Amino acid sequence: MRRASMGLTLFALVVLVALPALGGGEKEVSVTGEVIDSACYIRMGAKGASHRECAQQCADAGIPLALLEDGTGKVVWLAAEKDMETPNAALRPYAGQKVTITGSYAERGGAKILVISSIAPAKS
Repeated sequence: MRRASMGLTLFALVVLVALPALGGGEKEVSVTGEVIDSACYIRMGAKGASHRECAQQCADAGIPLALLEDGTGKVVWLAAEKDMETPNAALRPYAGQKVTITGSYAERGGAKILVISSIAPAKS
């Protein structure tokens, strides 16, 4: 009986230690801002409805769309949940518009991206 109790305790400890490594530690966040064409925004400050068509063409050419965060003015780099997939197709309809993106951050080597789980038009 004592061995069974020790085994159960050991199993519980292993599970508790392993959970964060299995992705349970990722915190979901929601970030609101404007979908921008990263190249035109960084080079020229281009954004807004007047830049929508250009941003969509740049996205079609493979230039990453990003999020200009409300309140901070920071450019948030974005990634699709699926490997080897760009988020541009999902973001393209929102170019030049305010959205709320929900997802979790991934960070390595000083670079940080928001992995998208959902996109919704921002509430006014």
